[in-house]
Amino acid sequence: MDLKEAGIGDGISEIIVTTKSASGMPNAAPIGIITEINEEGERKHFVKLYKGSQTLANVLETTMLAANVTDDAVIFVKTVFEHLSEVHFADFASMPVLTEANAWIVFKSVLIEERSDYLHFQVLPRAVKINRKEVKAINRGLNAVIEAAILATRYDVTTDAREKKEMGKLMERYAEIVKKCGGRREKEAMGILMDKFPFISKINKN
Repeated sequence: MDLKEAGIGDGISEIIVTTKSASGMPNAAPIGIITEINEEGERKHFVKLYKGSQTLANVLETTMLAANVTDDAVIFVKTVFEHLSEVHFADFASMPVLTEANAWIVFKSVLIEERSDYLHFQVLPRAVKINRKEVKAINRGLNAVIEAAILATRYDVTTDAREKKEMGKLMERYAEIVKKCGGRREKEAMGILMDKFPFISKINKN
């Protein structure tokens, strides 16, 4: 099953993954779907899920996850810091998915490796639905928000002071890019990050 039409390309595609616990409680979090091409030209998909995350706990309980392809910067940032309310979720192939996503792909996961801080899964597509095919020019502000959100997921768990300082510099740089290049949603998303990381607030003052 080729997932390119659903927005999953080669390399790492940043998406919102939705999962549910054995009791049916939904969860959403940003992750990267890794796509590799083997010698036979087949595309294989993988994820790394970090220990201590609700996403990993849910996948271990159910083996299932759904990729939500979206370019909404605010949703990316919100899923880093908070639980989305029920109004954000729909149902597709017995999995919770994000109502406003451009495409949904439901995967079954197969554990292939365990490391000290994460588990590595191959994910096998089971159902795909494309809700919208949108062609947009690249916006540096959106890319900067995604990079900042990824940093945000790592900042609090990093104990090395020097590494935290470098992350802070990168966050400030991304904030500058959003201020210069981002649209309304990108600036709103960076505003959420500013609330969590006050040291970047001076960059985005109006």
